[in-house]
Amino acid sequence: MGEPACIAVTGLDTFLGQRLVERLLARPGGPRVLGIDLQRPLRFAGRIDFQRVDLTNPTADGQLARILLDQGVEVFVHLAFRRSPTPDLEYDHELETIGSLHVLNACAAAKLRRLVVSSSTMLYGARPDNPNFLCETHRLAGHPDAHCVQNRIEVENLLARWTPRHPDTEVTVLRRCWVMGPTYTDHVVRYFERPVVPTMMGYDPLLQFVHEEDMLDVFEQAARASHPGVFNVVGRGVLPLSMLLALAGKRRLPLPAPLLYRLSNYPSQGQTGDPPAGFYDYLRYLWVADGEQTWAEFGEPIYSTKEAWISLVAARRLERYR
Repeated sequence: MGEPACIAVTGLDTFLGQRLVERLLARPGGPRVLGIDLQRPLRFAGRIDFQRVDLTNPTADGQLARILLDQGVEVFVHLAFRRSPTPDLEYDHELETIGSLHVLNACAAAKLRRLVVSSSTMLYGARPDNPNFLCETHRLAGHPDAHCVQNRIEVENLLARWTPRHPDTEVTVLRRCWVMGPTYTDHVVRYFERPVVPTMMGYDPLLQFVHEEDMLDVFEQAARASHPGVFNVVGRGVLPLSMLLALAGKRRLPLPAPLLYRLSNYPSQGQTGDPPAGFYDYLRYLWVADGEQTWAEFGEPIYSTKEAWISLVAARRLERYR
């Protein structure tokens, strides 16, 4: 397949959606971009075509299929997922899982050439019996207390059943680990931005990050060219949590697990809708993903885990002097 003439992108209100569209628009003679969301960001007014679609609407699949056919869309990049979980568990499920089902139905009806879906390495789950590196074929254990993780496991299960039935559509699933960089922010970044970071007493897990630009490189390549399959989008290298916090000059507050979960229960439920374990277990157990398949397919990442982390820390320090 050559360069697509038209690429549709959902999730225009997300960091990934906006930055990916900016990259596609910056390419001389690049593809026409069709934005699909509840509203078009002002930054794209007059620069992209736009169609308003509510993916939680029961008739969204039919509406979306008509749009894809009428607009001549060849590639669909599905990014309409929560950057951070919210207390509205029902709406999150409607948007992420049911919305993705509508997208699959529409892609099947429009006989799309290529579908690119954003996912997460958090779907492997943080477990004490995990191997050192989790490859793409590892079981998606997830976490029962992380509702957005469970939603995305449902999405990947839908994709696993859908893909063999639609061999004419190439499917690319990009599982990204925690993203770090000078402009990216989510609930994970905000947690690490604290001057004093609560940690689990007796645990010092290895963590990995991907720099925001390396993540965008992979998504842009997947949108523009053929890369079917499932890929872990991660930076090279891992570092223990204690070293990451030391590099940032941050103080640790080690707390026993029962106490940390008890103290965090009320604010966690109010902010994310999940019990504390849905987040803190990822700072307790191993869930490092193997990126060799991705690096062979898309090229080496520019930034390592350490460099991605330092880029965030340096950017936040510079902000203090503005």
